[in-house]
Amino acid sequence: MRAALFYADQSISVQDVPEPKINADEALLRVEACGVCGTDLRIQSGDFLAECYPVLPGHEIAARVEAVGDEVSNVRPGDLVAVNPNMACGQCYACLRGKPHLCPEMRAIGVQLPGGFAEKLAAPARQLLVMPVNFPPEATALLEPTSCCLHGIDQAGLTPGDPTVITGGGSIGLILLQIAKHAGAAPLVLVEPIERKRQLAETLGADATIDPSSLSAETLARRVRELTDGGAQVVIEASGHPASAATVLDLVRSGGTVLFFGVQAPQFELDIKPFDIYHRELTITGAYTNPLTDSRARSLLVTGRVQVLPLITHRYALDNIASALEAVRRGETVKAVVIP
Repeated sequence: MRAALFYADQSISVQDVPEPKINADEALLRVEACGVCGTDLRIQSGDFLAECYPVLPGHEIAARVEAVGDEVSNVRPGDLVAVNPNMACGQCYACLRGKPHLCPEMRAIGVQLPGGFAEKLAAPARQLLVMPVNFPPEATALLEPTSCCLHGIDQAGLTPGDPTVITGGGSIGLILLQIAKHAGAAPLVLVEPIERKRQLAETLGADATIDPSSLSAETLARRVRELTDGGAQVVIEASGHPASAATVLDLVRSGGTVLFFGVQAPQFELDIKPFDIYHRELTITGAYTNPLTDSRARSLLVTGRVQVLPLITHRYALDNIASALEAVRRGETVKAVVIP
């Protein structure tokens, strides 16, 4: 089969590799679509996550079941499935307390294990969610990021009527925006420098959008206070850009919550004054991956509560995956998917 291998020198090679063999508890999948995530860019650049190279990335996977092992009963050949890439040990302190995403032995398909930038994939059947027969594979590929965004909204503690600001209007920011709207965020404001992303946010439910590109930090904060009648109760940093992360504490009102969702470089640091956190009673939290949120994400996608097809602006063949990653890195896409 054809597969895209990422090497330590940041090169990518699409080449013929042996087809995977399945164990008794696994399914053989033919990949129908695989989303390109910022994590894939960081794996390519060697920033973090990948343990050794070459690696076969791709963790936002929609696939068709081709065969199943003898012990598999939850899926059958022909099923369209989404893949939960994250696999915990199930026995450690974090796992036994309902936080498998914090398991120190966590391994992920498309990170440490072969992923979806290939024609076929072997995956444990317990990691698969069956989708409706006629559901679009490209939308299925976005179940994984949707489930991550659900966890983010859970972590933010958003309640109906909370003035909410999201910084970053990429696919993650726009999925967060839709879930926040259904959770009752009011008003709901998106901060994003690219006009077409702001326009898309408005069609998906934003009450207002702000272009921060020509604004000082002080002007941005003042504009947010005007739109939210004093500041946001919840601020979600979804861009992963340091300049955006540096502004969020100025956008939240006293008693509010700041959620760091966008992935920053591990070495990036912010100056935070503990007195401000104490005196304003701020909550600062994060959201990592998708613990136990898959079935809820499936419901949101299948019912159309969250629309992901409008986010897909670029589609690439597997042989053009290097171009896909470069387009994402340059900010040309809202969401790019690879169609093996």
